[in-house]
Amino acid sequence: MASSTDILNLIVLFVLWYGFNAGYNVYNSYVKNDLSFPFFVATIQLAVGLLYAVPLWVLGIRASPRLSFSDIIKLFPIVALNAAGHLAAVIAMFEKGGGSFTHVIKASEPVVSVILGLFINGVVPKPLTALSLLPITYGVAYASTLGNLSVETMSKELTTKAAMLAMASNVAFALRSIFRKNLTGEFKTRTNLTPANEHAITTILSTILLTFVFIGYENPQAIASRFEAISDKNTFYKNIIFCGMSFYLYNEMQNMVLGSLGAVPTAVGNTLKRVVIFVALYYFTEGETFPLPKVIGCAIAIVGCLLFAVFDSKKL
Repeated sequence: MASSTDILNLIVLFVLWYGFNAGYNVYNSYVKNDLSFPFFVATIQLAVGLLYAVPLWVLGIRASPRLSFSDIIKLFPIVALNAAGHLAAVIAMFEKGGGSFTHVIKASEPVVSVILGLFINGVVPKPLTALSLLPITYGVAYASTLGNLSVETMSKELTTKAAMLAMASNVAFALRSIFRKNLTGEFKTRTNLTPANEHAITTILSTILLTFVFIGYENPQAIASRFEAISDKNTFYKNIIFCGMSFYLYNEMQNMVLGSLGAVPTAVGNTLKRVVIFVALYYFTEGETFPLPKVIGCAIAIVGCLLFAVFDSKKL
């Protein structure tokens, strides 16, 4: 039986997890208003988190991983998918009204995971697990089209740049999870690749990869020129640091919850966090609207995600 201290620690973890997650999305919207270069911003967000991760190794607070070059090569698919998923999500959120809309689409991640698992690993979902995908799909479609489920409206709303990039992020992260699951216990033990270390290494390598991408895709001179035009640079520095640190730490907290509770409660918590994100975007940002059909659709999708987490864990 868990002690009161364990319960209190878990509550603190959830508060930090949700707080950092909401903070990331809010500060991301602030940064977007000042510097609309999503490739560069996505790279900086990852780099900022290393200000927390690397000192833990240097100071000996956390045992560092032991990776050879061949080990890094083995991790490269995970790194590439992590970078692609993060970049796609950031670009989607940089679209007008894309913050909440991106999370509406990302609620369909269980659907993507099941489809990819079926085609790649041949994993057929159990009946109730498969049925739970229906409310997720319906809810996402309902919220995206504001209740107008005509073919014409769905074709329009679900093929926007924000929608397609959010779905691309879903696919990238679902594939990343599949590759992560294929890492053997022996490999993780030999390399000391704990969840926290794996997250840090993936972030470091993703930052390097995205640096080359943003330099090739966005004009550094244009970025510098726009930066010079920012009137309140101190506020911008604060926003970008809080944004990047929140992004890194919410993933860190999620790993800690996963280690404490296991996959299913974490999946449920990961679903409910979207409610916190929507509330935070509504109260602390501009340009995000939540008409009733959007709220209803999100609620249906979230309930579907909860059912999916429960049924999948029970193999039903």
